[in-house]
Amino acid sequence: MNEFDVGEIQDFQNRSLVEIISRQLEGMILSGKIEPGERINESKLSGLLGVSRAPIREALRLLASSGILEIRANRGMFVRDLQIDEVEGLYDIRAALDVLAGERAAQRINDGHLRILNRWIKEMAAYAEANDTDAYYRANIAFHAAIVEITGNANLLSIYEGVCKQMSLFRKISLSLPGQLRLSLQRHKKIVDAIKSGRSTKAASVMKNHTLGAKKVLLRSIKAKKTSL
Repeated sequence: MNEFDVGEIQDFQNRSLVEIISRQLEGMILSGKIEPGERINESKLSGLLGVSRAPIREALRLLASSGILEIRANRGMFVRDLQIDEVEGLYDIRAALDVLAGERAAQRINDGHLRILNRWIKEMAAYAEANDTDAYYRANIAFHAAIVEITGNANLLSIYEGVCKQMSLFRKISLSLPGQLRLSLQRHKKIVDAIKSGRSTKAASVMKNHTLGAKKVLLRSIKAKKTSL
C-alpha cells in the first residue's frame, strides 16, 4: 500500500482543477460577464474559489495560449480587447477554414450528419423566435463545429475551435443587431442545403460567403458604434 505515486495523483488533481477553472473562466469571458480589456485578479480569484494561486495561474496561461487572454508586461493578465484589423484577420482565417470544411463535409455527408445539422437548425430557429441572442450564438457555434466534425479532420477542428474562441470575444455584437438572428438563420439553412447537395464547390462558396458576409455586418456595426461615441 506504500507504492502509490502520490505526486502523480496530486498532479492529476491539480490538472483537473486547472481544467475546471479554465473552463469556467472561459465561459464567463465568452458570455461577456468578464469584459474585453478587464484585468484578471489572481488574488481575488484565489479568495473566491478557496484555492491556491498556482492552479489559477496555470488556468490563465491556458486561456492566454488560446488567445482569449493576453499578458501585459508588469501589469498582469487581461481579457483581449481586439482591434478592427485583428477582427478582420480572424474572419479571413475563418473564411479560409470554412472553404475546406464545406468541401470535405459535402463529400462525406450522410443521413446521420444531416439529422445533426437539422437538429441545430431547429434549435437556432427556436432561439431566433425567442430573440435569445446568447442561446442562438451557442447553437450557432455548435452547428459550425458539427460541420467541421463531419470532415473527419481532427486538426482542422482544433484550429477552427481556436479561431472561433477568439472571435467569440466580439461575434455576438452583430447578432444583437435588429433582424440579424432571422437573417443568420436563413443563411445557415442555405449552408445545410449546399452541403446536402454533395457539391463541394457550392458548399465551399456558400460557407465562405456566409463568413465574409458576417464580417461585413460586424465591421459596419463596430464602426457605427465608434462613430456614435
